[in-house]
Amino acid sequence: MKRIFLLIICFAICGLSAVFAVSNLPIDIPVKTLYSAPSDSSNVVYQIPIEVKLLDISEDGNWYKVKLAYRLGPICYNYVGWTNLPLYDILAERQEQKIEAAIPAAPSPK
Repeated sequence: MKRIFLLIICFAICGLSAVFAVSNLPIDIPVKTLYSAPSDSSNVVYQIPIEVKLLDISEDGNWYKVKLAYRLGPICYNYVGWTNLPLYDILAERQEQKIEAAIPAAPSPK
């Protein structure tokens, strides 16, 4: 259960990194550290004991190809696959909500 949770966190971090990447360029973003805030100077929450790399992003921006690799003694395990993280949809919805909140409501007729 702990491994599944760790993998989900890794996928989420890979997806967040992908939001800021240019989709036309080859992507190789290593993910090894979880921080408490979106800053390198924030506290380190967890050091990921496996190698997680973002390899590619789908055209709609919701699918991310990742590589997971770890060693267990002399055996090295590598997994490459796609995960669905609808980050663009979530960010677009948040932006929409911010715009709606910024527009003052029309006064009610008296």
